[in-house]
Amino acid sequence: MSRILMIDDDDDLRAACRLVLEKAGHEVSEAADADEGFEKVKAETPELVVLDVILPSGYEGFDLARRIREELNLRKLPILMLTGVHEVKKPPYRFAPDDDYLPVDAFLDKPVRFETLVRTVNEMLGLQRDTPEAPL
Repeated sequence: MSRILMIDDDDDLRAACRLVLEKAGHEVSEAADADEGFEKVKAETPELVVLDVILPSGYEGFDLARRIREELNLRKLPILMLTGVHEVKKPPYRFAPDDDYLPVDAFLDKPVRFETLVRTVNEMLGLQRDTPEAPL
């Protein structure tokens, strides 16, 4: 069982993702904003963070990812960013991981399909196998 921290200001999305990820065998804790999320990363040492792009005070998700990497020196902690910004803001570009400005490992667009979320989380945690080790 892997420890996952879900940081998103949408209570319903957090609850739904938590249920889906727990059903997939993960332990999930939640935070509703960047400050709470930062403190939980320090206290709980999650194995993966799922992070919203737009938190209550703007583009805080990007700032929080940088703080996790720089202030906590957690460069190897997998960070999966969920974003509705492509749909809501309609920017002429797409966000993608970048070591300097967007130090995350993967992006998924909202609304996210739960099977895609579980598959991506498992792949990022190294839990996804291409073929079963034994017949099912």
